[in-house]
Amino acid sequence: MIRSFIFFGLVTVFLAATQGAEVAYVEPVKPYKESPFLQHAKPRKVSLDQKTVNIPLITWAADGVMVSCNGGLDPNPNSKLARSLKLQAKLEVIDDFDKQVANYVAGHSPFLRGTIGMINLAAEALKELDPGLEPVVILQLSWSTGADGFVAKDIQKLTDLKGKTIVVQKNGPHVDLVQVLLQDAGLKPGDVNLKYVSEITFNAAAAKDGKAHDPANALRADPSLAGAACIFPDILTLTAGGKVGTGAEDSVKGARPILTTRTASRVIADVYAVRRVFFEEHKELVTNLVSTWLQEQKLFHDHLENIANKKSSDAGKVAAFKTLCKPLAGIFLQDQAAVNDYILWVGVDSELAGAAANAEFFGSPKNPVGFETTCQRIQSYYSQTGLIRTTTKLASAGFDYGALSGAAAATSAKPAKAPVKTVFGTAQEARKAAESKDASVLFEYTFKFPATMSELDWRQHKNVFETMHEKVTRYGGAVVQLRGHADNFFYNFVQLKRQKGETTYERRVPGTDRFEPLPLPSTEEVVNSANKLSYSRAFAVKKAYAQYLREALGLTPEEIDLSRFDAKGMGIGDPIHANPVTSEAREANMRGQMMIIAVESEIPIEFGKDDLK
Repeated sequence: MIRSFIFFGLVTVFLAATQGAEVAYVEPVKPYKESPFLQHAKPRKVSLDQKTVNIPLITWAADGVMVSCNGGLDPNPNSKLARSLKLQAKLEVIDDFDKQVANYVAGHSPFLRGTIGMINLAAEALKELDPGLEPVVILQLSWSTGADGFVAKDIQKLTDLKGKTIVVQKNGPHVDLVQVLLQDAGLKPGDVNLKYVSEITFNAAAAKDGKAHDPANALRADPSLAGAACIFPDILTLTAGGKVGTGAEDSVKGARPILTTRTASRVIADVYAVRRVFFEEHKELVTNLVSTWLQEQKLFHDHLENIANKKSSDAGKVAAFKTLCKPLAGIFLQDQAAVNDYILWVGVDSELAGAAANAEFFGSPKNPVGFETTCQRIQSYYSQTGLIRTTTKLASAGFDYGALSGAAAATSAKPAKAPVKTVFGTAQEARKAAESKDASVLFEYTFKFPATMSELDWRQHKNVFETMHEKVTRYGGAVVQLRGHADNFFYNFVQLKRQKGETTYERRVPGTDRFEPLPLPSTEEVVNSANKLSYSRAFAVKKAYAQYLREALGLTPEEIDLSRFDAKGMGIGDPIHANPVTSEAREANMRGQMMIIAVESEIPIEFGKDDLK
């Protein structure tokens, strides 16, 4: 499950091998519990007789924290992890989730390592096999913040995918991403034809049969495909460096990046789960594992924050962090010399979830992308598509993550919140990003306003603001542009009068049948008035959203980040009806819009390769 921009140089070496090849499509077993390897599986108890516990990893930067805790992959009696667990740990990289599940059932390991979507996929099957196998989610490791994404050809917006075919890795982390994108675009299961392949990126062993086994090469080989969920280096190659593919140098003609998890930064959550019976019988061991990981992760956070200080960073600490990460680069990138790439991966392309973020993910019922709401969304989709038959409430450990990280135990019942990081420093930066050449509108919602009115009460649109908050949170790297529009009827009327040489017009006196003559304003005055009104409407949506956050969710000003919001008055420049002659047409023109805009090339990053020199 290799997911990172840092593999760009490694992956492209092999791309030409499957150009024009037949695609080896696979079908996911529906429901997952009928997978052949589960049909005759006999659950076995996990044995700790050898004083060793097996812990799976996947090829993902955040897993390096666990390796660092253990001083490598092999059992190490002197490691932080061994001292904490009071037994040794053997770490094993297993990117095949089915193999992980098989090991879990067979008692080889009590742990599962995957995305929250992958754990939800297996939960029904495991619980039915044996209630003791029920997975309990104990820890969020990270969010993907750039490693994964979606590329499509010859479409302008995600709704254009209706009736088309796209490809994704079977039972992998991108199933979540595709599900979210299609749902947020208003597309239902069945609106888009999904095809599946076995690999997430090029795999030389799988490609020995001369066929394409991954989404990127499937998109090259199968002209019927309109899009593919890929890792970022594949997206770069398919789209000629993140622009539009020409068909040359392994790109696909017309292919362009729709977005990556740099925009959709709260979609793919990487987690650990453990057998329920093991959790109950060895709760101290599981608790100590989580505590050790959180404390080691804090060490990583401190190093990454030091690098983000750029020229004022402590050079000695940078060198020490490189030494710490060198063996991790060897394990996850197969090259210890790629230590800078590993650091960029763990610090930019992913976001380590610390104690506060874990508390927010698992403990906040109002978090629109938290554990419970995410599981409900995922299982609803799996149920609709036949991947599961019955929904299963996934359990979490209920830990006090602040206390486990070494911080003082919380004295308030209110869970800790992850620190808020502003994306853009000024409103001008947000506007510049929204209007950049690579900006792409993902989703939009329209608010209606009465004539001359610009006020908006969130209580009258509660469901709308709940949905708005969910999308704003999920697409944490996007610009949220709020556009206000005014009706152009009066402008057209004034323009027509001016063309006839008239200088007055009549307006009904409110509450009477009487008309009074008024001087005809200039078209410039009408335009200026419409611009002010339309900006007021845009700002009204922003103001109402801030009120919703304060009043409905109880957030403080310090917990609210509106740096990504751009309020823009469109005036009469973009009417739905150019010549409104009915009251319905005029009302349609009086509106506000919320636009979620992907602006990936404009999103500032905390540090880059130059900061590691």
